[in-house]
Amino acid sequence: MERRIWIFYALLLGGLGLWFEGASSQEEPATVRYVQRGDAFAAKGRLDLAIEEYEKAMAAGAGSAIFLNRLGGLYFKREEFGKALDVLQRSLREKPGQIAVYTQIGEVFLVSGKADSAIYYAEQARKLAPGSSSVIAQLGIFYLQAGFHQRARAYLDTALVLDPRNPEAHRFLGFYFTRMDSLDRAIEQYYEVINVLPDDIEAHNNIAFLYALQAKYAESLDFYERTKILSRDPQLNHAINLRTDAIRAIVDGKMRARFVLVKTLREARDLLGRIEQGEDFGEIAKNFSLAPNAADGGDLGFFGPGELLDVFEKAVLQLKVGELRGPLEVPMGVMIIQRLN
Repeated sequence: MERRIWIFYALLLGGLGLWFEGASSQEEPATVRYVQRGDAFAAKGRLDLAIEEYEKAMAAGAGSAIFLNRLGGLYFKREEFGKALDVLQRSLREKPGQIAVYTQIGEVFLVSGKADSAIYYAEQARKLAPGSSSVIAQLGIFYLQAGFHQRARAYLDTALVLDPRNPEAHRFLGFYFTRMDSLDRAIEQYYEVINVLPDDIEAHNNIAFLYALQAKYAESLDFYERTKILSRDPQLNHAINLRTDAIRAIVDGKMRARFVLVKTLREARDLLGRIEQGEDFGEIAKNFSLAPNAADGGDLGFFGPGELLDVFEKAVLQLKVGELRGPLEVPMGVMIIQRLN
């Protein structure tokens, strides 16, 4: 999702050369210094300081469309959507007809939960560029997020007719088929993305995830390893390590479950009812379980046959993933169990 949101971010921010080309003769050199410092902070991931410098530049008189687009992009990345919307709309008043800005405003509305407004702005972009595969693909994903599946498919197909090698149209069509639970066709679309962009991290990661859903574990592990080779993001690589550990545990016949341990049947029944009504299992375990792993939300991690109480293992084996069992009386008290893999 995050990558989809940022497709047009680079277009909006531009480069320093674009800033100097777009700066008006009335903007004092101080505004340029503020922007340069802001760009330096942004490159280091210090969005708060980058925005502070850009706001100084705006207060000093900066107001070109290019400048406003870049500030809007910073606000957007920091998830200050109201401010992003304000400066991007101001950019359109400054310079009407900017296709990327119409689309980015649509993105802001979409992540703000206003799908109708998102579609309106994407339609404006389409009117400005009726033959643009990228614009039509973006409109298609907006309709998909709004729940208009048939219209979304029509726009995505049209985008690929206009440009069969449009990687974003293939990516969005992969989202579509995933939403429709057509996993083989979704995987095909992500392979098309890789055909155009061989080092695309998201496509590799999505293929790995979809193969895991299909229980094609060898293929999934292969694509997760490819993703790790491509990625320099420590958070993503950590998440991949957790996923691959889980897959290997399944291949090795290991199970994973969590539980809440209490003293009485009455208390167990009460807590089971609360979980079934929608309360978070992990929070219930943290607050009420007597077991040493309560702080971990009752999670036992992975375990193999014979490693835990026989009655517990048998109960887990009888469950489907996500199912609950309880109350289960054991020597230590009474348990509520949930299978996790």
